[in-house]
Amino acid sequence: MSNRRQLKDAISSNEELSFVFGQRTTEKIIQAAAVLKEQLIKCTSIVCTFTFVPDGKPVRHYYDPEELQKWALNDIKPNGIRSPLWVRPHPSQSGKYELVAGLRRLKAAAIVGLDTVPVKIFDWDDHTAFHAAISENTNRRDFSALEELDNTLRWLSIQLGYDTEEVVSFLYRMNNATKGTTNQNVLVSQEAEQVQQIFDSFGRITWQSFVATRLPLLKKPVDILNAIRQGQIHYTKGILIASVKDEDARQNLLEESISHSLSLSVIKERVKALNETTKAPSKPVSLKQRLTLTVQMAKKNQQLWNDPNKTQQLEQLLSQLEDIVKN
Repeated sequence: MSNRRQLKDAISSNEELSFVFGQRTTEKIIQAAAVLKEQLIKCTSIVCTFTFVPDGKPVRHYYDPEELQKWALNDIKPNGIRSPLWVRPHPSQSGKYELVAGLRRLKAAAIVGLDTVPVKIFDWDDHTAFHAAISENTNRRDFSALEELDNTLRWLSIQLGYDTEEVVSFLYRMNNATKGTTNQNVLVSQEAEQVQQIFDSFGRITWQSFVATRLPLLKKPVDILNAIRQGQIHYTKGILIASVKDEDARQNLLEESISHSLSLSVIKERVKALNETTKAPSKPVSLKQRLTLTVQMAKKNQQLWNDPNKTQQLEQLLSQLEDIVKN
């Protein structure tokens, strides 16, 4: 086994690591971890247990099977894996390594039948491994909005010592404080400072934008969110299906989309058709409401009162209306 060297030395000569951890968190990583040189290990010695993730699931929700197959055959098979996977000694399985980052590459290796893969073995604790997994994956490809939501809530939960519901509640309290609708002391609390530091360290989105654009996803139908999180359907397709108003129709479309791998364009057509058929019939407007609305529109229409022909017509109609009311 290779001699270990300090992560500080590795970072000085490794652009990837410098990008991943950034200047704000480098010192913390240096104190907590060490790194081994790149080496080849057997695929069978890598375990995907993700014990460092709060819910034991990978930070990526979905890998398109067709895209993965093409990539594996057209790139990995002729060229091999050029970027090493990140692993750490497994915390409970002797002689095994736990995958931290590189699940897509590991899946591709299985498709083309590779016996070994290049890795970097890090001596990371759970917190550092989770942070590294998020950062390395973000470096390769942007997370979907739901992946970003889940991973950020996981990390905040770890750092604040809150469960997910408490994290969400605290973020909404911070947001309300900025609007002056609740006690602003929350913004100067230690927890608020930690939240700010976490979002600064990732540098992808502000906490205010996260509250406005990511937390509302939690209000989407649970069956849709679970299907996306379980890798059964791509995020874009799932969120589109979530817009179907009828619950039974939505569930049927979800099941069909998964079982038959429906394309995004087909799903769009189905969603449009379903929502058009389930539109509630518009409530008829009463005669009294029509009269009130017409008078209001007439008052606001300045051109109407400047047109002699139209004012003459209005005068005639008004006379007729007055006769009807009087009689």
